[in-house]
Amino acid sequence: MSTDEGHAEAEARAVLDEAVRWARLLFGTGFRAAFAIGSLAHGGYAAGVSDVDLALVVRTAGPWSRVRARAVRVLTRRRCGPGPADRLSVFWGRWHDVHHGATGAVRLPAVDRLDLLEHGRLLAGTDRRAGAVLPTHEELVLDGARFAIGWYDAARIAVLRDPAALAEQDARTVTKTVLFPVRFLATLHTGRAGSNADAVRWYVEEHRGPAAPLVAAAARWRGSGVGPEAPALLAEHLQTLHREWAVDHLRWVRSEAGTSHRPTTAGR
Repeated sequence: MSTDEGHAEAEARAVLDEAVRWARLLFGTGFRAAFAIGSLAHGGYAAGVSDVDLALVVRTAGPWSRVRARAVRVLTRRRCGPGPADRLSVFWGRWHDVHHGATGAVRLPAVDRLDLLEHGRLLAGTDRRAGAVLPTHEELVLDGARFAIGWYDAARIAVLRDPAALAEQDARTVTKTVLFPVRFLATLHTGRAGSNADAVRWYVEEHRGPAAPLVAAAARWRGSGVGPEAPALLAEHLQTLHREWAVDHLRWVRSEAGTSHRPTTAGR
């Protein structure tokens, strides 16, 4: 890790420390534990691009806990100022949700719960992950499909129809637009929920997907910024990649909730 990379990661970890401080204060006796998840837990953090992901375990669910979790994010951003705090994302639930899956008004999607169980780094509180039941493949895929329904709003569909305009955006916007479907495709086909690097490696080397040149380039852009090759690659491959995501997931949904369809990793 270079000095610059180390400094960027240290700044992001400081944001997590500040968020935990607010979580302890706001939840009081209802605070149970806090974990770093995402790239700050399993590696691959990229300055200016990666989210800063925090998972909180609290005593109770409900509207007040939701308000407190949102306040953790708002107050941390206000305290830390512009930078990695702008990318802070707070997930939360009770130990029951961590062990058996989210129920009720909590924010702990299956893919993030799996990340917490497999890679979460304890920041505060007591670690009681032992004995938790891992999300099933079906839970991971269905949760990803639900998330995508909201992600594909009118603005993002417009972006997919205008790759040239997307190429002029910042690296975070461009790489998320490319790597979002790659991560969900990797989970669909492998049953795993790893890092961006894991998903890219699977798509390019194992799956040999039709948009592999764009996917490999987007992985580089996370660290080096969007390159001059972006307009051509986005124009050629962006819609193909998102169409692949939609087609593969529709095929899975139509195959009796994934029980009869077993997608292969062979290249097309």
